[in-house]
Amino acid sequence: MPHPSRAIATILVAALALAGPAISRPKAPARPQSAASNGSAQRLDLFQRQVEADRNALGIPGLSMVVIEDGDVLSARGFGYADIEHRIPATADTLYHIASVTKTFTSILVMQLVEQGKLDLDEPVSHYSSDFKDDSVRIKHLLSHTSEGTPGEKFSYNPERFEYLKAVLEKKTGKPLRQLFVETFLDPLKMRDSVPGPDVADDDTTWAMLGKANLARYRQNLKNSARPYTYWGDGEIVYPGYPPRDFWASAGLLSTVRDMAKYDAAIDNHVLLKPETLARAWTPFRSNSGQPLAMGLGWYVTDYRGERLIWHYGHWGTGFSALYLKVPARHLTLVAFANSEALADHHYKVGEDVTNDLFACDFINTFVPEVALRGGGSSHAAIPEGIPDSSRKTFTAGPASDCMLSSRTALANWKADRHAKARKAIPLERDVLAAHAGGYKLPHRVITVSQEDGHLYIDVPQGERSELFAETPTQFFLKIRPWTLTFVKEGSKVVRLDILDSGEIVSGPKVD
Repeated sequence: MPHPSRAIATILVAALALAGPAISRPKAPARPQSAASNGSAQRLDLFQRQVEADRNALGIPGLSMVVIEDGDVLSARGFGYADIEHRIPATADTLYHIASVTKTFTSILVMQLVEQGKLDLDEPVSHYSSDFKDDSVRIKHLLSHTSEGTPGEKFSYNPERFEYLKAVLEKKTGKPLRQLFVETFLDPLKMRDSVPGPDVADDDTTWAMLGKANLARYRQNLKNSARPYTYWGDGEIVYPGYPPRDFWASAGLLSTVRDMAKYDAAIDNHVLLKPETLARAWTPFRSNSGQPLAMGLGWYVTDYRGERLIWHYGHWGTGFSALYLKVPARHLTLVAFANSEALADHHYKVGEDVTNDLFACDFINTFVPEVALRGGGSSHAAIPEGIPDSSRKTFTAGPASDCMLSSRTALANWKADRHAKARKAIPLERDVLAAHAGGYKLPHRVITVSQEDGHLYIDVPQGERSELFAETPTQFFLKIRPWTLTFVKEGSKVVRLDILDSGEIVSGPKVD
């Protein structure tokens, strides 16, 4: 997925929607639990209560999940609301942007070509893109996120570099990437509720090769999309707008957890890759010096207390996030999608590791409780719920090795960070606000600032508007982006708008 620090100009071009008025979150409706075996029902009940508690702690309006064990779907359900304004519950069939979980599909496409002898992972990327001036960066470096600096030397997650795999796939197959997704995954696996990018339904001529019936179904599916939200300040839930409508090798697929269960089954049953090929993708990539790194070939690979975890997350910055976690030795899978960034965003506050994630930690401790009993260290961490009394005295954990401690620390740090970054607005007279109204010509389009009923709005993206909040008579902020917008004056007249984001300024002269 495009990283949350994507440049402001790119965001404007992509037409991301910005914040609307704050909304309160009503009490979520109860959702029925899927049938499960007697042995699994107790664990499911425990885990689902933990999921609901974690969702509320992170201010996630809606979340859908599927739990799979030994190839059986133990539970597929929703929590909270897909759309809190219209009180539409989240379900197992709610459609979400899955962001970087898309990369696992791309990895499989690449590894299929390797398996068929049509592609060599040691082939230079320069054969496919003139952006690479020599042969040092190989396809394996893109898959393992080791292409920066000295190729193969270190792991550095970079969706933009991963994106070059699109050119590799399209050149090798002669087909557009979306067509490959449809023909390899969506159609044969009967992932009928998924959509290969929201804009695919906009133009029947461009995407005619996907099939008329498919395009009609994609348009219908999009009506079941979750509405995106973000967490601001001390728990204000704000509408941030939808992600870009395009489709990439690194992000863009929309899916449901029920469809993801079909994808997961195809992986485990080796419908998509042979066992030896999958094992290669799920083996930590080794650096030039022989050290195992964080990823295999398109998948994160983590050893947690002797248990191999295969996973990927999705993160749009605001609005949507995802978690796909497998415990292969136990034949266990968790897929969770949310209409907020918080599902994935909070674990960054401790580190980019799935064991820092609240939902992943609760899943592991509930379904593989013996893992919680392994390891040493401090005994000050909380003991996971569900550990038998006879075993609780043996539970020890340290900050570096216990997901209970690290994930709860991540939650606390994340909420504290949101609180610290909240900015205080001041009231301004209507005539002061009116002086800022008008058009401003940015590099890619003219944006409009308007004043209405004592509030100032900006039409980013086109077709929507977001409220601006004043810190001074000329400096404003948005609740869903760390932007500072400064209206520059010459004398008493506003002549320019400067938008500052992550150290970069984009300016636009006023064009009344």
